[in-house]
Amino acid sequence: MSFANQPSRLLISSDDLSYGVGNSFTCVLPEPITGAVRADLLRAVVPNTGYQLPPYQNTFYYYISNVGGGATLQSFTINTQQYIDGVVKDPTNGFNSFFPLIPILNAAQGVLLFTYNESLNRIVVAAVAGGVTIATAPRSAWPLNVPGRAFALNTRLGFIDSNAGALAASVTAGILPNLVRSKVVYVLCNVVMNDSITTDGLRTAIAKIPVNSSYGGLTVYQPPYLNWNRLINQSSYQQITITLLDDQYQVYPIKIDEFCEFEICFEYNDVEDSRMMRY
Repeated sequence: MSFANQPSRLLISSDDLSYGVGNSFTCVLPEPITGAVRADLLRAVVPNTGYQLPPYQNTFYYYISNVGGGATLQSFTINTQQYIDGVVKDPTNGFNSFFPLIPILNAAQGVLLFTYNESLNRIVVAAVAGGVTIATAPRSAWPLNVPGRAFALNTRLGFIDSNAGALAASVTAGILPNLVRSKVVYVLCNVVMNDSITTDGLRTAIAKIPVNSSYGGLTVYQPPYLNWNRLINQSSYQQITITLLDDQYQVYPIKIDEFCEFEICFEYNDVEDSRMMRY
């Protein structure tokens, strides 16, 4: 069998996709890879979109006293395409954000007023109208059909269940605002079908990449050692499919002009002929 059909490494870039988008795409190879028995992810390059809130985390849920006496769930949504690089813009105190979060929150609606308490490092929310009380909604009140229901804009702003539910003139977040969207990226690939499994049942996970780059940068990943996933679902591979998920198993969003790059290594039965890679 020709070495042309038994490469030791395959470099895949989302720029060369045959169909799909950058975070879930398929590349059709000019010729199939045949005879490979094991594979693993050797290297990955993924853009960091850490300060862009995905659709399932962009809604804030609350109660307000002049709507159903606080019994009716209210919400508002911010623009998911907005990049956020800080909480407030205050050059005097060293906060030099170009796209601060607080003005985005207040521009998205006119019912609530969000401010930032610098001494507590917490976000505070109150009603715009005087004499009106508000409460943040606990996650048990969020809609059941929201993907990744463990998170909402409430969570990212620091409003957690322990300080939710009681009507008050203003509510202070219980924890620091968390603008980091996902600390890990799951890389799914069809070449490892049924040879890996996550706690959520994913059977095509070839790697779990820690996001260790700053906003706007690239996370470059290389595993400490190769795990060599077995190839057991088909004898040849001509279509390679890559999908990226975040820490809540939702699609990891990247902009259309950003690219991902992956290097997959293969192992064959014949060690010498396959030029098997070890390190």
